[in-house]
Amino acid sequence: MSSHPDTLSSGTVWYAQEGPEQDVVLATRIRLVRNLANFVFPCEASVDDLERVQALVFDAFSKADNPDRFQHIGVNQLDFSARQLLAERGVLPERNYAEREINSQNIDIVRKYEWEPGIVVRTDGRVSCLVNGDNHVAIVSYTAGYNIGETWALGKEIDSVLQKSLQFAASYDFGYLTSDLMDAGSGMQLSVRLFLPGLLHSQKIKETIEKLSKQNCLLEPVYGGTTVPFEALGAYYQLTSRYCFTGNEENQVAEFDTVVMTLCASERKARQELITQKPTVLQHIISKMFAVAKFSKFLECSEAIEIVSAMNLGVSAKAVLGIDFPELYALLYRVRNGHINYLKQSSSFLFEKDVTENTSLVTSRLRCLLVQEALEDVKLYFE
Repeated sequence: MSSHPDTLSSGTVWYAQEGPEQDVVLATRIRLVRNLANFVFPCEASVDDLERVQALVFDAFSKADNPDRFQHIGVNQLDFSARQLLAERGVLPERNYAEREINSQNIDIVRKYEWEPGIVVRTDGRVSCLVNGDNHVAIVSYTAGYNIGETWALGKEIDSVLQKSLQFAASYDFGYLTSDLMDAGSGMQLSVRLFLPGLLHSQKIKETIEKLSKQNCLLEPVYGGTTVPFEALGAYYQLTSRYCFTGNEENQVAEFDTVVMTLCASERKARQELITQKPTVLQHIISKMFAVAKFSKFLECSEAIEIVSAMNLGVSAKAVLGIDFPELYALLYRVRNGHINYLKQSSSFLFEKDVTENTSLVTSRLRCLLVQEALEDVKLYFE
């Protein structure tokens, strides 16, 4: 086992780890935005200023304890596949789901800037920093499941490291100064990725979204919506705090924690009603998607997400055995186009002749094989 400070206990990526409340909350994310004093925001900065800011931030990371933990690079130095992979992992900002097609293999999903941002990534992937995005610095930290305390601590650790070398723009009245007024104050945005099939199937999503909007929170699809308003592909949603200027960091964390735990309770209640009151519907959802996974030769990304969703629901209902929540969450990353393309480039595979002759078929075929491998030991159990 490596002694490196970022090495995870099982040697796997952070999103394949177990976490609290993982039947509902897949992952917790916190973003801290900062700007350097005496520099204008990136959207107004000159090329020289942008380069100077990036050099200062990169240098600040080099002064951290164990500086080899951090890798930094300009985004334009990355090829297409690398950019897609980092966007899917949350290191680079992904374009809004309304501006991209989840199944498209050739559309760039990375948000565009008129200048070149830089990125810093910690070796375990739990912490990253976007340099010269909308702000000079955007620190992002992740944990599996719902662990807002640890996630906050990870981000604050990096914030403290940078503040030893950099002076951030702030005022007594407004807190940290940011390019968007909604981020001024603490500069902290809290979010969790959620699995909400109970609320979705009970048709309570619309009222849930409206209620949360009154609590300083935005609930929206992760991978895109469906033809039905407010519905999300696979019932995967992201809950995000909307304002950073209400109270201090501790208050914001406490308020968000209350919202998340209340939402978890509502989802579990709705999910239990689905399990006990609509067992035939539940069995249909799980069996249908399992059959699609088992007997298909090709899978689009959206189909794979729906399969993972059905298996996720099945694990909750104790109707799917042989796989767990962390494995399913990791699979959601592995079926995305960027990850599939990376796998194609880094490994050798033998496909059927008619598949090899078509690049798009190779991607769909490989995705299907990945899903089938992940579900190889899965058994369905219905009472």
